[in-house]
Amino acid sequence: MKISIIGSNGLLSNSIGKYCNANKINLDVYGLQEPVHHSYDNFYPVDLLKEDLQYNQLSQSDVIIYAVGGGIQSNLNEPVDLIYSLNVDIPIKIYNHLKLIGYRGVAITFGSYFEIGEMSENKCYTESDVLYSDNKAPNDYAISKRLLSRFISSFEAPFKFWHFILPTIYGENESSHRLIPYTIQALRNNTEIQFTSGEQVRQYIYIDEIIQIIESAVENKMTSGIYNISGTETLTVKELVSILFNVFNKSLTESVFGKVQRTDIGMKILKLNGNKLYESINYKPTIKIIDVYDRY
Repeated sequence: MKISIIGSNGLLSNSIGKYCNANKINLDVYGLQEPVHHSYDNFYPVDLLKEDLQYNQLSQSDVIIYAVGGGIQSNLNEPVDLIYSLNVDIPIKIYNHLKLIGYRGVAITFGSYFEIGEMSENKCYTESDVLYSDNKAPNDYAISKRLLSRFISSFEAPFKFWHFILPTIYGENESSHRLIPYTIQALRNNTEIQFTSGEQVRQYIYIDEIIQIIESAVENKMTSGIYNISGTETLTVKELVSILFNVFNKSLTESVFGKVQRTDIGMKILKLNGNKLYESINYKPTIKIIDVYDRY
């Protein structure tokens, strides 16, 4: 098998790369910089905003994974045009080119449960619910992901394609400002810590479980379409923080909450229904935060 990753050095691309290394899978990587956390067979430097991919070379891969995204880390304040180019224009262009040249493998893209938008109802959204949500979107990242998902919902091609709607993914190589590494670092260093109100409900899944889902989808020759990956755990921010405080034997006080404002405050509850996916493959995520926190 040969896998190509479009995008290098992100949390998702690094995990896929490590999986390929461990399983001796031929790996090509396309991106701005060479991967630093895993090895590869071929690296093709490309600036997707300025250059076309080498589609003839790319089409030799059994699985093509688009792991590029804009606006994922809100603290980067990326330009709006960049977000829409990376999240919408480029993946659509790739899908259309693969169709044009008669690609016959599998292409994979990713959406986000941020596409649900502002939500306070305690409901697990199905794929259709996410796709046709008209809830207010909090930012351009959510809007751009909606646009890509709606394109893929109508797309037809001779190759197989899976668009996975993701919950909150986490892992030991994620950006240090994100909730889990931020909390763990503060607890280890006994530094000041502060959070939002802590009432937001989110689903969480460990990054390596995403890779196992992809592997199982390939093995089961899953039908093309959009699939929710529901989280292994559904927690409020307070509940997650409490878990980490407990494992570090620290006392948690209410005074640390309500000190930070975020743009996703209107998205009070984000939950996905993953039944469609898990009934299609022989795998269901089981890893919890408490199982892997010590890897950070």
